[in-house]
Amino acid sequence: MKVLKFGGTSVGSAQNMKRVAEIVRREQATVTVLSAMSGTTDALVQISKLAADGDSAAIGKVLDMLRDKYSTCIDGLLTTTRQKAFDRMEAAWTTILAAATDFQPYTSERTIIAQGELLTSAIFTQYLVESGSDAVCLNAPDFMITDADTKVNAKLLHERLSALTADKKKFYVTQGFICTNYRGEIDNLGRGGSDYSAALMGAAIDAGQVQIWTDIDGMHNNDPRFVDHTYPIRTMSFCEAAELAYFGAKILHPSTIQPCQDHGIPVLLKNTMDPDAPGTTISDADESTQSFHAVAAKDGITVIRIYSARMLMAYGFLRKVFEVFEQYRTPIDMITTSEVAVSLTIDNDAHIDRIVEELAPLGKIEIERDNSIVCVVGRIEHTDTGLAARVFDGLKQVPIKMISYGASHHSITMLINTQDKKQTLQYLNDYLFNQQ
Repeated sequence: MKVLKFGGTSVGSAQNMKRVAEIVRREQATVTVLSAMSGTTDALVQISKLAADGDSAAIGKVLDMLRDKYSTCIDGLLTTTRQKAFDRMEAAWTTILAAATDFQPYTSERTIIAQGELLTSAIFTQYLVESGSDAVCLNAPDFMITDADTKVNAKLLHERLSALTADKKKFYVTQGFICTNYRGEIDNLGRGGSDYSAALMGAAIDAGQVQIWTDIDGMHNNDPRFVDHTYPIRTMSFCEAAELAYFGAKILHPSTIQPCQDHGIPVLLKNTMDPDAPGTTISDADESTQSFHAVAAKDGITVIRIYSARMLMAYGFLRKVFEVFEQYRTPIDMITTSEVAVSLTIDNDAHIDRIVEELAPLGKIEIERDNSIVCVVGRIEHTDTGLAARVFDGLKQVPIKMISYGASHHSITMLINTQDKKQTLQYLNDYLFNQQ
């Protein structure tokens, strides 16, 4: 059994949907997980903001744009069931307008945003059926149920999805990203959550593979948006992929790896526009012998520095610091310590004012924004010599603010000014990968 996930660009037009359908049939996908058509979620987020402001005229204009987008897709995709798809589209717009008219800050926003995945998956399923496949569209919120900590109930998912997909002769289509929360309301798993949805569904039905289809040929050794002469990586370990995804590799959602790693399910990263390209296979097998395998960068990082003489020869100080971040549900990315100071980084500063207020009794606090984390991933064993020197030799012209080395066998992580990110990535690409 296989679970295939396709991103917004992959289903962004009638032509692309036809290509996706060919891939689904060729791969004999058990479950196909779809994002909304490209641009839809951004437009629906905009509608939510306009609804909060009470700007109904502007909402109408955005909906007209979406109507044109989906109408063009339906006209180019369907024939005998075209009217059914138009009726489904108008039903989605009715739901959006109703939620916007009686707008509730959380529930209405989630209801509006969910319509992109629901409509896209319905149209695509109609195409599969019209073109001769036995296909069924499943409603993801019926089996993707989260608890108060926004964790999906894996046991319930296994029970419900296994029952729904019992007939292995059928093609099952469903939505990524969206779910039902513990209050019984429609909700979502956050940006990029469709990858995570696919991984959880793959684990739930004990799939042999989870395939993530995008518009790029697998995981690259560096970010091709900023760096010249990158190349796709053909095999990668779960640990390496997890570090790269967390620290900025946009092709894969950070949470995707764990469910598949726990169940030993290989993850394939494939290119919808070039289905025959090998892509990247992520698995337990770690075939690479390279010391340096890839680089990723994560922007929007805030540094919090705590200076305190109370740390000297004391215990319990770090516990007090961590409790503050736990209280405000703010994860820490990097941390370095000395006898009188702690520096740490976060990528979500929504609660930073309260965090600083709570930390203030512990010492002097400094805040620094506009930073990026750069992560070098590979076989970085603690017994190897000269690896850190090679990394830092390549960055002689870049100011480095923090370093994390030795926390894992797979990475060296550095904090830099965001304005230095592009040249840092290019330096590392030239110095590490052109000399191996």
